[in-house]
Amino acid sequence: MHFLKKIKLVTAFLVFSIFPLNLWAVELSKHEWKFIESYLPMAAKSNHFSEVVAGIIIANQTGHLNQLELLYSRARAIGYENKLWVDHEIKSCLIAKENKNCDLELLISQLKKLDSENALPYVYSALFRAKNREWSLALADLEKAASRKKYDDYYFKRFSLLLEVLKNSDFPTEYLHTASIKLAHYMVVQPYKKLMDLCNAQAKLSRDWKVTCIQLGELLESEGTIFYANMVGFALQREALSNDEKDTKKLVKVKADREALNQWRINAVQILDFIEAKKKGPDSYYADLINLGERKAIENALKLITNKGL
Repeated sequence: MHFLKKIKLVTAFLVFSIFPLNLWAVELSKHEWKFIESYLPMAAKSNHFSEVVAGIIIANQTGHLNQLELLYSRARAIGYENKLWVDHEIKSCLIAKENKNCDLELLISQLKKLDSENALPYVYSALFRAKNREWSLALADLEKAASRKKYDDYYFKRFSLLLEVLKNSDFPTEYLHTASIKLAHYMVVQPYKKLMDLCNAQAKLSRDWKVTCIQLGELLESEGTIFYANMVGFALQREALSNDEKDTKKLVKVKADREALNQWRINAVQILDFIEAKKKGPDSYYADLINLGERKAIENALKLITNKGL
């Protein structure tokens, strides 16, 4: 099989408009390709779930389709005890439609049990219900999502897993952090796009949908662990508020807050040249990404620069 030397990945970080089409071009050396091609067959036989899931993420992003099927089979043989794997299965069914025979209702139920405080499983459930045109059930699920206190799409959990697995597998140290961030990106944007489409359509028809989509938008704005989620949160509010002239003042504020946050990050990129994963940043930045999310990690990195007087 011929493998491209350049992988193009959709970036969830540099957001100048909602659902951007900016692409990363990731250069992989011969040594890195050699590592990947030796790692994937090993992962397909591994009894360690983290190694199998890491293999699936890598194979998806690098086009190793033959190995991907072996990795899927291995993961299913081990079981569904890992929420990153369940999340991947849900996306492959609901978004990518790779597996037409999957039981989405069962998978979503499993993710709810594994991560009941997270709004994400309930968003998946709402998208599933909406796909089946079960609108009242979809709204009920979205209301449950909006009532949660956190929204984690597992981006940085995938990053953390990849970082650990690749490090233990002697992945080239120079590219360890940047490669882990980029490889973790698999199907990040698509669920947000489906959520936007759902809310944009239903909020025009029902006050209950409008209120719920605004509340969910506020949750993503404040608690989303990646900057992209924060911007989608603003977009959900903006679109729901655009349907009624009585909401003009609120709409103006949402737009202003969104622009302020977006400009803040644009300025941060100019100061912190590692945000776009073109080079490695300080270890504290990656620890903060995993534990605190992207916005707080950037805030702390900026403070670190300021304290050093740079």
